[in-house]
Amino acid sequence: MASNFSYLAIYAAVWIVVCLLWWVFKGEKHGITGPPLYIAVSTRRLNNWIERISTWKPTLWRTLWNMGIVVGVGSMVVAFAYLSQNLVNLLVKSPNAAPVQVIIPVPGLGVSFETFPYILLALSVIVISHEFSHGIASLAERLPLKSVGLLLLIVLPGGFVELNDEKLKQARGVTKLRIFAAGSFTNVALGIIFILLLVNFTTTITPFYNVLGSGVSIGSVPANLPAHGSGLQPGEVITGINGTRVSGILELQQFMAPVKPGEVVVLHTNNGTYKVRTTADPSNSSHALIGIGGLTDLTIYQPKFPFLSSDLPMEMARAEFWLSTLLISVGVFNMLPLPILDGDKFLETALNMLGVKRTKEIRMTIGGMALAILGLNLVLSFVRFGFVRF
Repeated sequence: MASNFSYLAIYAAVWIVVCLLWWVFKGEKHGITGPPLYIAVSTRRLNNWIERISTWKPTLWRTLWNMGIVVGVGSMVVAFAYLSQNLVNLLVKSPNAAPVQVIIPVPGLGVSFETFPYILLALSVIVISHEFSHGIASLAERLPLKSVGLLLLIVLPGGFVELNDEKLKQARGVTKLRIFAAGSFTNVALGIIFILLLVNFTTTITPFYNVLGSGVSIGSVPANLPAHGSGLQPGEVITGINGTRVSGILELQQFMAPVKPGEVVVLHTNNGTYKVRTTADPSNSSHALIGIGGLTDLTIYQPKFPFLSSDLPMEMARAEFWLSTLLISVGVFNMLPLPILDGDKFLETALNMLGVKRTKEIRMTIGGMALAILGLNLVLSFVRFGFVRF
């Protein structure tokens, strides 16, 4: 732990030196702004790059951003529904309640040092894809940008796009909706892509790795069931049963299918061999029960090429998990109608297009409801679960 905090101290010292250099050399004259909270660098080259992207198939971009409008409405509804249901679950202390908490990307504080690289990657992808999507949508609608650049927020790298507010105010309603929804839509779309990659992880990894089952990991050994008396412990890996090799849960289930209650089975694990006299399953008296739970397949990834690491697939799986989770979460909740989020501008534009009167009062009412529901989720989550470190 001491070494972890020493890394933080070193980083803080480097950041202070960078801020001092910015002050000494008058960084603002060179287009560098932000210290001490962040460092932002405007670059014309990046602006030109986004312009080239936006002029490639502009009709395609408009079609995507039209889809973004639909997804934006859906995200607003989903965010409200989820937070409302979770608030009820928190109030009645339902086991279905989930903690709602803002992730603080500080290693050792808001996240563990092990998780930090994955969350940092996910947040960087979120910021860059979100901001640049706003820029592409604006340029596809032929609305110029004020500036585009790169950003470093303490530890979080990303990018920023400054829209031309004057031109945006004069734009058509549907144009505004496309631009406001573009960032969240891209986040959600990328999140779905990473979910698909994660669900089909074995398929996507097989061109580079041989996927080998190596056993069944035990998650729990309940005290009132046979396996507990044998000395078997959670965390052990079953590699065989009665001398037969077991590489996964399916093989274990197939072997146990003909076993009768009362028969003794010999479990071979990574820690030794255990004899267990089975008992009848309460839900099916003809089925033999060992008494182990939380089973998961233990998989080994064997590289097909010498330059690949055997640990890389697990790192990729963890990265895909955090990317999919945070991209979709941020994309959906960004459409809440709160002043600092895109959802507020999206709602205002939609109400104006529908010819609704007293738009300001309606926005304040809906925004107040959203803030109250979100705030109660945050407070009750802290009361019930405490501060969750990811």
